[in-house]
Amino acid sequence: MSLKARLALTLAIAFVAIIAIGGLLTYEQSRDSIAAELRAAETSAANRVAQLIAELPATRDIPGKLQGFIRSHNGDRDVRMMLIDSRGEIRASSQPAEVYRGLPQWFVTLLSPPQPTRIIPLSGLAAPVVAVVVSIDPRNEIAETWSDAINVVAILVAFILVTFAAIWLVVDHSLKPLHSIRMAHERIGAGETAVQIEPKGPPELRDLARGLNQMADRLGEASLANRRLSEQLQRLQDEERAALARDLHDDVGPLLFAIDVEAGAIARKLLKDEESGAAERANVIKQNAAQARKAVRRILTELRPGVMPGLGLKAALEEHLATLGQRHPNVTFKIEAEDATYPAPVETTMFRAIREAVNNALKHGLPTRISVKVAERDGNLTFNVRDDGGGFADGKQKSGFGIIGMRERLESAGGALKIDEVLLPAGVRVEGRIPLSRRAELATADGNAMERET
Repeated sequence: MSLKARLALTLAIAFVAIIAIGGLLTYEQSRDSIAAELRAAETSAANRVAQLIAELPATRDIPGKLQGFIRSHNGDRDVRMMLIDSRGEIRASSQPAEVYRGLPQWFVTLLSPPQPTRIIPLSGLAAPVVAVVVSIDPRNEIAETWSDAINVVAILVAFILVTFAAIWLVVDHSLKPLHSIRMAHERIGAGETAVQIEPKGPPELRDLARGLNQMADRLGEASLANRRLSEQLQRLQDEERAALARDLHDDVGPLLFAIDVEAGAIARKLLKDEESGAAERANVIKQNAAQARKAVRRILTELRPGVMPGLGLKAALEEHLATLGQRHPNVTFKIEAEDATYPAPVETTMFRAIREAVNNALKHGLPTRISVKVAERDGNLTFNVRDDGGGFADGKQKSGFGIIGMRERLESAGGALKIDEVLLPAGVRVEGRIPLSRRAELATADGNAMERET
């Protein structure tokens, strides 16, 4: 449940509680007030009857006096006067006011206090009338309370709605910066550190935004330091590989060439001695030396640090896939790449990642086709290596050191790696990207080192 929804629920519960408590207090107060009004009306009616009784002895027209007394109470809000004879029949009755039309019966039952009927006997002068009955009707008083309650409830509901709307608008406006803060968190979680948001809203959210900006700056600095460290380690590794390649080329290469030459000379001199088979053995030595030289050239190709200078990423990939095509004649290699130039660190990292992905496809599957695509997209240099070698073994992806190293290289350059299984045709797809927004910075920082390596 969202924060606004929880706030709305809390306000609704609070308003319901306020209405319930207010209703209970109003009920108690109204019931007491109605009971007091009715007691006062009953007392007043009893006093008027007592006055009537006192005036009867001096009255000549007693029946007229009695009828006048009853008529004087017509329209009374709470009291109904009745004259009864000795048989209990009503000889005359007043007509109280009826302002309670439309009053719900449940409300009358809820607030109506006990309604005792009071019978006050008259003297024999009033015969055949023997008593006055004082009946209290609470409906008019309850009707007034009902009207007041309706007005109060209407005002209270209007107040609650206005208050709720005002609170909702204020909270909605105050929480708007949370959306940008959440989006910034998602961008940082996706690996983007160049994130800055404008501090706005309540002081707490402004402090949160400023803290997020500081965190993004520190993550950016740490990421940059990590990339530079990774690049330095990569350059050291490349320098070691280059030194090893030079040693193989300068030391082992001439020796193999010398073996080849000497074996050829021996074979030519021993052509006359066919029976001994020495010439054939010399040719075998010569062939083995040639194979060793090819192996040394292959090792030199793998040891050289990334993309050779002046060759470019596309040409280097084409040469590497052509070499693999000779070693794997049953596999068709296809490459789609633009003939463009990128910073040396970007080309080196991209070349190694693609080479590792292709080697994994050949090592862990039985592909008949491997396609490589390299393109610029949304400020990133992306690659896609796809094969039809059958997918993951046991349907589960395994992370070896090659994949770990490939992922670390891309992430150290600010990029990302994604590996998933393809159903038709069954195989594996490896996708990666390196941002090109820092192209000039990387080229400036690493230009001299890459020149030394080449």
